[in-house]
Amino acid sequence: MTSWRRSSDRSHRSASPATPPVPISPTNLPQWLLPGKGKAVIPPGKYKILLAALGCIMLGWLMTSMLSPELQESPQQPFEHTYTASTGYLNDPTGFGADVPSNRTQHASEVPTIKGALEDLHKAMSDKISGWRGHTPHNGVPSNVSALSEPKVNTTLSTGEYILDGQTDDERLGARTRIGKCTMLFNGNSLWERAIKSHEAHNKLHGYRLHVLRQEIFDGVWNKIAYILSLILRELAKPESEQLEWLLWVDADTILLNPHIPIEAFLPPAGSEFEHVHLLYSNDWNGLNSGVFPIRVNKWSAELLSAILAFRYYRPDEPLTFREQSAMDIVMKEPKFSKNIVQLPQRWFNAYMGEHNETLAPHQIRRGDMLVHFAGVIERDKFMAIWLDRAEEHMDDWEIPYKSTSYPQEIRDFWAAVRSAREGQRSEIGKARLAATELMTEVDGLIGSFGERLSGDQLDSIKKAKSALGDFMGKGENSEDLAGMDVLKSKLEAVSTQLQTAKKESHKVLLASAHEAIFAGEKDLLEFGFYKGKSNHEADEIDNAVKSLKEMVLSAEDKWDRQKISSAVNGLTAARGRLKEKSAAIAEQEAEMAEKKAEEAEKSKALQAAQALAAAEDIQGESGHHDTDVPDAVPDPVVI
Repeated sequence: MTSWRRSSDRSHRSASPATPPVPISPTNLPQWLLPGKGKAVIPPGKYKILLAALGCIMLGWLMTSMLSPELQESPQQPFEHTYTASTGYLNDPTGFGADVPSNRTQHASEVPTIKGALEDLHKAMSDKISGWRGHTPHNGVPSNVSALSEPKVNTTLSTGEYILDGQTDDERLGARTRIGKCTMLFNGNSLWERAIKSHEAHNKLHGYRLHVLRQEIFDGVWNKIAYILSLILRELAKPESEQLEWLLWVDADTILLNPHIPIEAFLPPAGSEFEHVHLLYSNDWNGLNSGVFPIRVNKWSAELLSAILAFRYYRPDEPLTFREQSAMDIVMKEPKFSKNIVQLPQRWFNAYMGEHNETLAPHQIRRGDMLVHFAGVIERDKFMAIWLDRAEEHMDDWEIPYKSTSYPQEIRDFWAAVRSAREGQRSEIGKARLAATELMTEVDGLIGSFGERLSGDQLDSIKKAKSALGDFMGKGENSEDLAGMDVLKSKLEAVSTQLQTAKKESHKVLLASAHEAIFAGEKDLLEFGFYKGKSNHEADEIDNAVKSLKEMVLSAEDKWDRQKISSAVNGLTAARGRLKEKSAAIAEQEAEMAEKKAEEAEKSKALQAAQALAAAEDIQGESGHHDTDVPDAVPDPVVI
């Protein structure tokens, strides 16, 4: 029976022996390493060691070349980026465009060593084994994505995000990076990683900065809006000279096919004419498709994205068929934002797949177009693999120089049409504002003329509607909102119908008084004898007043000037009064003259009678001297 001992007293079977080390003697060496008895230039033992070392080097080189063919230079690669893993994806975001550590960079002046070859072999084996394990996400970054062997871009890494500058400062020669790209990918498969990688040549050629979100910061698809908003706020916090001017959002299922197409080509033309345009978008058969769109980096964009992000909380009952895309569509149509947005043809930067042996629809991609988007495609992975293979071949019939594509002419024609439409819209807006202003002026006049015919509540409703329209037109943000202006104008027209009714009733009374004045004036002229050629100043005045009043009341009723018609009626009445006064004065004068004539005639007759009587007396006196005996004769009475 064995005695018990403490575990510390028992030696582990893998522990070193307790005996002290002894020097290695030639008798302890393997026989195949011992020198032979014959003399040779190279002893057989050393020769065997050399052969073993060369065999290890050759085996390492062979396995490295077999496991990592991407390390070899290929004449088919038009750009300088090559990838270490056979899958062609990055092992982690730090390697996507990052500077290679010094111990991984071999310059022409360095001498290859066995240690370096073994390190390369270990690296290749590690990458290959990680590729065999498949996709295992770690902090949102796939584990089977390898690093660039010769990176030409600078990488800034933060938790859950990486930012890739398309060009280094030296390559940009001090030029400012104006445009950035942004996307997001959580737990994506190898196809989606390849899709993001397809943008790399485009970014390098034009110096675009790529932002990739790898960790969720919001819920579901709303991460897109939250991430773009965070990028814009981040840029606005920088000095203006360092800020990006535009961001291009691209969904992770987009494949860049032609790196020669610059994003700048689609942006609004330079100058003040289109500086109000802050967002460009495209539609498909379901309406807005927000898979790819450029947005300007400014306060307006921050307000738009904030409104979209808060949409669910302030309008929870609004149906959102396509979630954040539907919310974006609704908010974009609001007056505050709609005038700063322009819809572009979908094919330009958001094309859907199509083959040239098919009849291509306007939204399907053509050779030379910038990218293809696989939104809502059934068997998406299958078709993405086909198009990724096509993109990675870098064929000349797809990678066409920008000037040789249809883009330049299409873009010139498009913005010319936008310019023309905008001029027509400005003219239409001017007419609408003039009509609204005239309506408010008319309502003011109606209130002054007929307001006393309405109740207090009726007047208040009219004044409120008029004030709402005036306030709306006074706000600069509503200057081009025809729809909103028409709504408020219609409301004012509706409530002012009560004034129109009062106006019509008043017009009836006014028309009756005008007709009465015209009839009376013409009667006075007839009695005066005006139409028989008799005339005076007052009669001429009545005739002119009658003609003017007739012209007023025979015009369209909506053009009547109540004040002028009333004034004309009063003027005609006054003229009639003056004519009557003048006629009465003339009649009185004529009567006085007739009376004077009668008196003069009476006096003349009396004088004649007196003279006749006197003459008779004289005759009688003379006859009395001759015939005294004759009795006096009785004279005949004198009849006057």
